[in-house]
Amino acid sequence: MQLTPPRRIRDSLTVATCSLLSIDAAHAGYFDYESLWNIDTAVLLYSEQNRVDVVEPVLQIKKEIGEGEFLTVKFVYDAMSGATPNGAAPSSTSQVFTSPSGESRYTTAAHALPLVAFTDARAAVSVDWELPLSRTLRSQYNANFSRETDYSSMGASASLLWDVNSKLTTLTAGVAANLDQVKPTGGLPTELSSVGMNVVPVNNVNARKIEDGGGSSGGGSKTKNAYDLLVGVTQVLTRRTLMQLNYSYGKSSGYLTDPYKIVSVVNTSGVTQDYLHEKRPGTRTRNTLYWKTVYHLPEDVVHVSYRYYWDDWDIKSSTVDLTYRLQLGTHFYLEPHYRYYTQTAANFFTHAIVGNVPAFASADLRLAALQSNTLGLRFAHQLDTDSSWGLGVDYMHQTGDAHPANAVGALKNEALFSDLKTMSVTADFSMKF
Repeated sequence: MQLTPPRRIRDSLTVATCSLLSIDAAHAGYFDYESLWNIDTAVLLYSEQNRVDVVEPVLQIKKEIGEGEFLTVKFVYDAMSGATPNGAAPSSTSQVFTSPSGESRYTTAAHALPLVAFTDARAAVSVDWELPLSRTLRSQYNANFSRETDYSSMGASASLLWDVNSKLTTLTAGVAANLDQVKPTGGLPTELSSVGMNVVPVNNVNARKIEDGGGSSGGGSKTKNAYDLLVGVTQVLTRRTLMQLNYSYGKSSGYLTDPYKIVSVVNTSGVTQDYLHEKRPGTRTRNTLYWKTVYHLPEDVVHVSYRYYWDDWDIKSSTVDLTYRLQLGTHFYLEPHYRYYTQTAANFFTHAIVGNVPAFASADLRLAALQSNTLGLRFAHQLDTDSSWGLGVDYMHQTGDAHPANAVGALKNEALFSDLKTMSVTADFSMKF
């Protein structure tokens, strides 16, 4: 998915699931939980070609506070800057837009995808508590909160993990809830109201009027809620093979529109007549099937997973993920990684509106039909029994249909989908003391 801005990355199921190939040290005998701390640190550098840059440091602290009882606190900070598509279609002539704040204007050259510049920062904290209830039953709880300039989110989740079949099978069930608040810069626009960009501003005072387009809702914020359920099973198949299968169901409701996205209105000749603020349905039902198999070779480890997703916006996606951990002696390993992703378009996605205005419309390219390929490589070094470090690099290329069959008039000559290329570098360090 495209990053606009990076808070959308975190839109994933928050229900805790069982970890593959994990061994709880407390089950192996006596464990001095009063003296051991686990500290994990990492820094992510993410860059989209001619788009968005992100710097994300992460700190996670884990402590066993009782026999088999763990408490984990995680801190994340995102610093974001760059430019992201505003939703308008490219044009044979230059286009002038007003920033979301209404205080400035920016121009997009002819035949170029309109991009709007932004800067933002996000701080997030989460707390996990893992508690054994019996010899075969464990519970996991999570609470999280994040805040950025125009968006805040708080959530919680709880799950149960039940070991059966001589602990060869683990059954998982979980629930999660997220309560978010959207407070856009410049105020909440009225959905599908005219942005009024076809009127040329004469000064900065009129620029704000053009941004509102007479369609400001007057409200300062709106809420968005999300609820998720998960059931799953993890099975030890052989001494070397472990398999996991999960199903999750989720529902989102409230303000699901992106307040910064607009949609071009064009005539049958493909010439832009106006711009409207986008509008998405107020509910979204989500389903996910996830399968993963881990196979342990004499020294190396192979991870293979497949994820199928579908929702009532008619988006269907498939994700194939393959990782091979190549052990290089006792203290080093190399981990190449490949990921393929493909999705269909939302039923209200459109590059531009032609004719009557529909009930819902969005030109957000994250909702278009697209596919991506990701190649990655990670190198890690185990310094000693209590510390390790790693360095990973990932390259992703996302593509879509730049010249769809339903394009009209002059839009047939424009690239309506722009390829996206990203590079990310992750450095991490872990220690116990």
